[in-house]
Amino acid sequence: MKTVEIKLLAWETQSYVVDSPKYIESGANSLIFINYGTSVVTISNLGVVLQPNQSFEIGGNAGEITNQRFFVTFSTGVGLVDNCNVILKRYIGL
Repeated sequence: MKTVEIKLLAWETQSYVVDSPKYIESGANSLIFINYGTSVVTISNLGVVLQPNQSFEIGGNAGEITNQRFFVTFSTGVGLVDNCNVILKRYIGL
């Protein structure tokens, strides 16, 4: 009888709070952008606009990663709160 060995990919999640315009370095299998603030969030290089309490997810197939950089910016206005939570699923040991 033949033995089949299955190697599983280990992964972890990392979360970042973005509260000023900046680039997010991915190196991840999936990303979720969540606008927890009161300003409008724009993921500039994708043309994605998130209103307060909206989210946007980018998912990859098993074993895939993207090394794309994402630029997060915010609308301006008096009394607006800039708060975009970015959650990344990254493989360990690749």
